[in-house]
Amino acid sequence: MASEDINSSDYVDVQYLQFAKRGPLAIVQSAIGVLFWPLLWPLAMLSRVSDILFRSLSEFFAMIPYFPGVIIRYEFYRFALRRCGRNVIFEFGSMFVYADIEIGNNVLIGRYCIVHHCNIGNDVLIGERCTFLSGVRQHYFARTDVPMTQQGGAKKRITVGDDCWIGSHSIVMEDVADGCVLGAGSVLTQAIEAYSIAVGSPARVIRNRKDGAAGQADG
Repeated sequence: MASEDINSSDYVDVQYLQFAKRGPLAIVQSAIGVLFWPLLWPLAMLSRVSDILFRSLSEFFAMIPYFPGVIIRYEFYRFALRRCGRNVIFEFGSMFVYADIEIGNNVLIGRYCIVHHCNIGNDVLIGERCTFLSGVRQHYFARTDVPMTQQGGAKKRITVGDDCWIGSHSIVMEDVADGCVLGAGSVLTQAIEAYSIAVGSPARVIRNRKDGAAGQADG
């Protein structure tokens, strides 16, 4: 949605403090996080060798309320995931299916997200109830003489690049290049190029952020 289509009087500018420069609150949160290390580090190490344990712990920690949940989730994932950068916020209800996930710095993962095989870059905003699937071929269905449950499937690792915004309730099944915006409720079944703005189901590119001033997307 272009900025000229929005009634600016209905909006109030905000600054997202979780991405502000490191202040006293962040220092306190880090100190609290260290207190949980004796519990979380052994669990994280065990979860690296057991997918069942990892998924169980991911679901368990997802249900801890915001405080101290965001601290506990971050400290667990920074040890359990293949890579977890600085200043990553895992909101309530968000779960990871696999431990071999990489996440960059300054990332917000909204409430009730589900992440399969996916690498997430730096400075990424992910709205609420987003799902990141392992490609579009998880279940084969071509044969009609065999139940779909018996036909197997194929999985791939998808990538969300740096500086992306994934709108709420989106389903991502293909790569998202750097700088992209995916509108709320979109279903991405084909990879999109850098700085694309895509919306809809299936998602289609409606603009490139570098082609003039980009507006505000719903998310």
